[in-house]
Amino acid sequence: MLAHNRQLTQLVEKQAKRIEQLEKRVHELERQLGQNSKNSSKPPSSDGLRKPVNLRQSGGKKGALKGHDGHTLRFAEQPDEIVVHRLTSCAQCSASLIHLESVAYEKRQVFDLPPPSVKVTEHRAEKKCCAACGLLQRASFHEEVSAPTQYGRGFVAWTTYLHAYQMLPLERIAQLFEDLTGYRPSQATLLSSLQTMHQALEQPEQTIRTELFRKPVVHADETGFRVGEQTQWMHTVSDADWTLLGVYSKRGSQAMDELGFFPFYCGGVVHDCLPAPYFKDHYHFGHALCNARLLRECRGITEHDGQDWSSRMAELLQESWQLAQTSRKDQSPLSEEVIRAIRDYYDDILAEGENEWETDVVRAKSGARGRKRKSKAANLGARMTLHKEVILRFLWDAHIPFDNNQAERDLRMVKVKQKVSGSFRTASGAKIFARMRGVISTLIKQHRPVLSSLLCALRGQFSF
Repeated sequence: MLAHNRQLTQLVEKQAKRIEQLEKRVHELERQLGQNSKNSSKPPSSDGLRKPVNLRQSGGKKGALKGHDGHTLRFAEQPDEIVVHRLTSCAQCSASLIHLESVAYEKRQVFDLPPPSVKVTEHRAEKKCCAACGLLQRASFHEEVSAPTQYGRGFVAWTTYLHAYQMLPLERIAQLFEDLTGYRPSQATLLSSLQTMHQALEQPEQTIRTELFRKPVVHADETGFRVGEQTQWMHTVSDADWTLLGVYSKRGSQAMDELGFFPFYCGGVVHDCLPAPYFKDHYHFGHALCNARLLRECRGITEHDGQDWSSRMAELLQESWQLAQTSRKDQSPLSEEVIRAIRDYYDDILAEGENEWETDVVRAKSGARGRKRKSKAANLGARMTLHKEVILRFLWDAHIPFDNNQAERDLRMVKVKQKVSGSFRTASGAKIFARMRGVISTLIKQHRPVLSSLLCALRGQFSF
């Protein structure tokens, strides 16, 4: 009887351990299923068919939001063609009006695109035989005229525009050219055009790098993408006016060094919560963490773990940013008393939060080596404790923004390119795209015409 009871006790204990393991696993899976762009670092594109929040207020008129600057098609002062609609007879008595002069016109204009066409320019180099010595000679062609037949700068600029701005793959670019002009460049020709533009944009890219060095604060981020069968990383340094992009096989400080910016920059860098590469000793720039990322993580902990400290921390960060915005608008810094109160409340929230995350359900380690697993809440709490100064830096430094959305926006088109065109075939192709996309992003930020600027760069006549 006693032996039977011991067996039952052992069975119950074994089942209890198994149930505990399964509960931890279920909790982890429920967290993964519940993650979206609002409560984690996942991008909005991963939300699937989830209905987005509509920010429009019902009951208003359709169209743009109030305060939006509209775009109206305005009358052209010098139309290219005028079509006069004649009035020949009176609508009431049928009398002839053919010989009467018009007293006025009512004007309507139609804006349309003419059928595109290719302009073929033939270059002829004279050949002459010297009457004195009999030497047959030939005049020199222009440097850019290097083959019996070739595509010109317009094709190069359009290829770049479609590839790095409209994100089309080479096959569709070739098809578009054929549909519009009747000429279909080969993919080798298109790749050669991109290489030509890559060389032409070397100086504009260096200008972007130089201008970013002069900025007191820049944004930095990186994102993974596929090159062939491997994962590469697109790194960016940017602000509201300039965008620098670079492709590297690594994500950490080695790639940051190869970008040629961070080892020499001494301003402030706003980056995400991957702090290890940014906090290397050989870097001399200041730090500011993205609070939007922290807010998403706090929201995820509140939703999945039901902890109170995370919601209080999110409220504190949001209210602190509102205070900072008001002070910047009034051009008066926050008082030392206000900053001290926020810092103290920040510490109190983390101290109380520690009591909550210590009881979190944590899945057991798969191996014997390594550190003990921590919950999401414990990891976030430890990070916010360690990096308190750079998280709250926006309170006393008016140059520091609240988030790193600028860098995230500048990298978003890399993901769009991959979705539309698929993975890059070669690392060199990815690097060509990075330079072109960085220059085009800068042109857009500075409200410069993209296509005509690319043409000027090919002629060596462009400067920011």
